[in-house]
Amino acid sequence: MNIRLALIVIVPALILSLAPAGHWMNGRFETLERPKAPSDPETFFLATRSGRVHVLDLGEGDEVLLLLHGTGRSLADWQEGLAERLAPRFRVVAIDYYGHGLSDRSHALRYGIALWARQAIDVLDALSIPRATVVGHSAGGAVAAIVAADHPERIRRAVFIGHGMAMDPVQIVPLIPGVGEWRLSRTAIFSDVFSPEHERRLATAWSIQGTRSALLTFLRRQYTIDGLRLLTRTYEEIEGPVLQVHGSLDASIPVRAARTLSPRLRDGRFRVLEGVGHDVHVEAQAELARAIIEFVGDGRRTAGL
Repeated sequence: MNIRLALIVIVPALILSLAPAGHWMNGRFETLERPKAPSDPETFFLATRSGRVHVLDLGEGDEVLLLLHGTGRSLADWQEGLAERLAPRFRVVAIDYYGHGLSDRSHALRYGIALWARQAIDVLDALSIPRATVVGHSAGGAVAAIVAADHPERIRRAVFIGHGMAMDPVQIVPLIPGVGEWRLSRTAIFSDVFSPEHERRLATAWSIQGTRSALLTFLRRQYTIDGLRLLTRTYEEIEGPVLQVHGSLDASIPVRAARTLSPRLRDGRFRVLEGVGHDVHVEAQAELARAIIEFVGDGRRTAGL
């Protein structure tokens, strides 16, 4: 009995002791005190009411697409080709969430989908954009859903890419207090990498102090505080049409998890791309671009525009 009691006390203490060790070890990766100035000509820092945001702005169309990235990613995902494919038809705006990419890291324990939804509206306000179509990949779909539900006067329609109510297997270990800190302290980039240029952009972001702490805060809020709202409402509150695009081979968010959202949407369309995985926006850019163009075009005709 004494041995069991000792284990009950000692094991959790050892696990929790990993947290400060992990934070200390982050220093070997997080060598930048603050983000550097953007090196890409199509991106810039934008001052908003909630902080400084790294923004990509391409195209000059009447319709605006607001692109929201997934967990651990940045607007660098969209720079892999999709933004350029969409720019001839739309004004394409993409952002780095607070705690991600080159945006601010000064929001402590608030990092998560609720904060990022407010950030999205702040960016639209700062750019004097009255209305937009919001496009979210993976966790960005949750941010897009909240923005669309809470601001129907600002969001015409929404597109969810690889988004559904499911736990991504790679996010399970970081959820464990102490273990998560230790795991990330040994990880240079907690994200898929698509090209040398993409890796360069992500490496810069992951070298900024506070990046790993921000990600852990988001992950733990996603499955607790922030996630509760998504389970009980939000999708039902979206007034405009929603297009769901999913890869048939998505191992992070299975197709069946995405389909469970469909009955909760007032006006939903579902499209599966065969032979495509989680990163539809990179793996199947041409097909996704066509789907978005058709979806936005249908909405314009329906509205008599």
